[in-house]
Order: sequence, then structure tokens, then C-alpha cells
Amino acid sequence: MGPFFGTERVPFDLFGPIHLATIGVVLVAGLCLIRAGMAADERGRRRLRLALGLAILLLLVSRHFWKAATGLWAVQNDLPLHLCSAMAWVTIYGLWTRHPRALRLMYFLGVAGAVQALLTPDAEFGVVHFTFFESVGSHGTVVIAGVWAVMVEGYRPTARDPWIAFGLLNLYAVVIYPVNLLLASNYLYVIGKPLVPTILDVFPGWPWYILLLEPVAIALFLALWLPFRKRRAGGSRAG
Repeated sequence: MGPFFGTERVPFDLFGPIHLATIGVVLVAGLCLIRAGMAADERGRRRLRLALGLAILLLLVSRHFWKAATGLWAVQNDLPLHLCSAMAWVTIYGLWTRHPRALRLMYFLGVAGAVQALLTPDAEFGVVHFTFFESVGSHGTVVIAGVWAVMVEGYRPTARDPWIAFGLLNLYAVVIYPVNLLLASNYLYVIGKPLVPTILDVFPGWPWYILLLEPVAIALFLALWLPFRKRRAGGSRAG
């Protein structure tokens, strides 16, 4: 197995040329996809939605296959219980069904969570590795899908939606905490900070970073709602 699919840990060059270039590719691809969706008819939008959902699915499955093939798959790390992993599956469902509640989660939890993962991706094997491109690709498509929900599907956040997203996030954390104790895992990072560099490194240790993330989370959700603050929810094309 070559270095691209190998298991040797390599230091990650955060915001290095390859990292920045891949983020740029995601931005350009997202812009092109959103513009295509806005210009397409309903049949064309349906095809683009299915393709985007399929891309997320293939990226997720490929990572599980790689980890299983290399003997690295573990129940403590690889169940779809991290926020971005859970939101990837919600995003697939939302793209394929256009359910209004799924569109809400795609926009608030999907965009807010996956943007942070794009800036600090899971790259313990370095930037020239399958897992780096899978991480950037899967998180990037989740962000694109969240923007798609408002730009193409017509989802319009209401003043309640940031608080609903905030409440659901906290409820999820409460549910995940005992799961972590049972599995000796650290899903949602409510037991401790991740081992790889993330924005959590700027906060103090457990449990203080969890408390400090609360105002950060609601600030992010309110910032996502801000462009729609003067509008009333007019429904969405999803009905």
C-alpha cells in the first residue's frame, strides 16, 4: 500500500499550500454547483441533488473501507456520532427528500460544524493522503449542501431556527455523553479535546471549553440567520 493510502502518521501543514488550495477548490466547486442549481429546472436540480448526496455517501463509505482494510476501524472512533459525521447522513437524507427540518439542520448544524472541520481537517496522515482529501471533500460537500438549502431549495431561516438548532445540539451532547462513557470514546469531544489541532486548542481544558463553546455556537447560528433577519419565512420549494 503506497503512501497515499498508507498508515504512517505525518505532521499536518495547517494552512499550507495544499490545504489552502483544496479549500479553494471546494469554494469554486461549491459556487459552480450552486449557480448551476439556481439556473436549472426542477429536473436538473433533482439530478444535482442526487449527485451531491451520492458524492457525500461515496466519500463516507470509502473512508470506512480504508480504515477497515488497514485495521484502523474502531467503534470508539468510527461510528457516525461526531457532529459532522451525523450531519453528513442528515445531509444525504435532506438532499434526497428536501424535508424542511432536514434543510434546517443542513444549514445551521451542517454549515457551522463542517466549516470548522474544513479549517482544521482530520489530517493525522498528512496532506498528501487519502484521508485528508476525503475529510476536505466530505466536509466541503456538507457545507455546499447547507448553502444549497437556502440558495436553491428556498429554505428561509426564521428567528426561532438558530435557537432550535442550539437546543438540538445541546440535546445531542447530553445523549452522546453516556454513550462515550459506555464505549470509552470521545464523540462530539465532550470528554476531552481532540488529539489533532482544532480551534478547541484556544480554549482552556475540560470542562471549561464546553461551557465557552455555548456562546460561540449560538453566535455562529445567529450569524447564519442574520442575512434573513428582515424576512419572514416564506416556506421552501420542499414544502
